[in-house]
Amino acid sequence: MAESILNPRRINKYLPVPYYYQIVQVLRESIADIEEKEDHVEIPLPSEAELCDLFAVNRGTIRHALDMLEREGLIYREKGRGTFVRRRRVELDLSYLCSTTDDLRNRGWEPATEVISINQVTPRSHIRASLNLGENEKVWEVYRRRLANGEPISLQRAFFPVLLMPDLIKKDLTGSFFTLWKNYYNIQPKDGEQTIRTRVATSEEAELLLISECDPIFEITRVTFDINNKPFEYLISIWRGDRYDFNVRLSSR
Repeated sequence: MAESILNPRRINKYLPVPYYYQIVQVLRESIADIEEKEDHVEIPLPSEAELCDLFAVNRGTIRHALDMLEREGLIYREKGRGTFVRRRRVELDLSYLCSTTDDLRNRGWEPATEVISINQVTPRSHIRASLNLGENEKVWEVYRRRLANGEPISLQRAFFPVLLMPDLIKKDLTGSFFTLWKNYYNIQPKDGEQTIRTRVATSEEAELLLISECDPIFEITRVTFDINNKPFEYLISIWRGDRYDFNVRLSSR
């Protein structure tokens, strides 16, 4: 990113706001402006020394600001080359129920899925209640890693009633569950109820998502219903906080 297209606003040293945070705000605005452009050339940030001169602060302040932007997924660093704007973040529209595979492909990303494990288990009480199951009914627990253009972005742990999908373990689970439900089990998803939380990544999650332990992540819990309003899926999905944005279209009542 050439200095000439940096946001012209500078920090105000009389404000009771840390310098590094003001710098983060200025750079966020500049990156947002860049993301509106159509070209996809690699865009470098000015060097740390140039940013020090630009904002009249020391290198420690600049590094603090860049660390924050990197954790947010807005920039990335390459040793010996410099710091660059991370142009594309994956977006998820929360206003409708859809296949992650199809959604990624429609947005120009190449989706991929890795099956980590599939087991038949006794569900915990809250999952059993959410799926309206009897006390002795089993569920399939399917744990998968989702990728976009080869980069891990999500972990998904799905629970399905065994009675509803008895031979699920024999199916190809690397594709869209939506296609699987329709083609093999005559299940038509209608809607869902979901809760979104933020927390930090565990060591296992961090290793699978190629992030650092305690990095911020989104956790979405969803119960999916069919056209008869019967729950058939309990899904816990983890999304990288530095690579994913959530989009909701609001309307007045």
